[in-house]
Amino acid sequence: MSSDSEITLKLEKHTFETLVDLLNTVEFLKNYVNDQVINDISKVLGPLFKLVNAISSTDLVDVLERALQEPSLDEAIMDPPRVGMLGLMSALRNKDVQRGLGILIELLKALGKAAAQLK
Repeated sequence: MSSDSEITLKLEKHTFETLVDLLNTVEFLKNYVNDQVINDISKVLGPLFKLVNAISSTDLVDVLERALQEPSLDEAIMDPPRVGMLGLMSALRNKDVQRGLGILIELLKALGKAAAQLK
């Protein structure tokens, strides 16, 4: 091929637009990313990865995933029930509420203990 050769490609409009967006993103990153940006990102991501590792080494992720898939949670989010003092007292008789509250209390204890160790 000589230097005068041409390559012709037929692209659909959305494919062309996607390629232009991709090239614009690469250009932005090339101009934006420097040693300071990489250092700043690593300062944020390092602790985040530690947190993800700690969470993933427990059953917390599985428990939260199952809880978030509970249909009654969707209903409560769409139409939150109003709960007064009597409703709260009544809910405390439910074994699932007691178990969930127990988990939250242990989490609060652990948070308090960790906060005290920072001082």
